[in-house]
Amino acid sequence: MAPLPARLILSLQLLTMLFGSGCSTRFRDAEDRETAPAQREFDFFKLSLLWPGTECRHTLHCCSANACCRSSSPTEFTIHGLWADYNDGTWPACCEGSQFNESEISTLLGDLTKYWPTYQCGSSSTCHRSKGPFWAHEVFKLQLNVFLIDVIQYTT
Repeated sequence: MAPLPARLILSLQLLTMLFGSGCSTRFRDAEDRETAPAQREFDFFKLSLLWPGTECRHTLHCCSANACCRSSSPTEFTIHGLWADYNDGTWPACCEGSQFNESEISTLLGDLTKYWPTYQCGSSSTCHRSKGPFWAHEVFKLQLNVFLIDVIQYTT
C-alpha cells in the first residue's frame, strides 16, 4: 500500500492533538440516543479503514462523488473515519460550534478525495437530523472544523 502523503498524515495527527471538547456523549448501542452534554477529554482515537473492493461491490447508484464510479477508483484501503472514543464505550458527537465550510479544507480536497473518499451519492447526515456534504458528516459531528483553519495554515 502506498504511504499517505505527509501533509494528510500531519493533518490527521494535528486533528488528534487539537480535538475539542464540549460534545454530547452517545452510546454505541443507541445511535440516536444522546445523554447530557459532557465536558471531558476523550481517551483515544479510532482510525477506521475501508476496503474499496468490498464497499464498491455494494454500489447501486453512480455519481461523480462516489469513489467507486470514478475512472481512478481506489485500489487500496481508504479512511472511513477518525473518531474520538471514551474507554467506557461512549463517544463525543454532535459538538456545538460553527458550521462546516468546505472552502476551509480546499487545499486538502485532492488528498481527501483520494484517501478519505465517499462511497455514496447524495448528502450525508450530520447533527440534529440535517444533511450535508460527506466531510461535513465527519467534521461537524466531531467538531474538527474549529481547528481545520489552524491545521491548514500549519501544513501549508
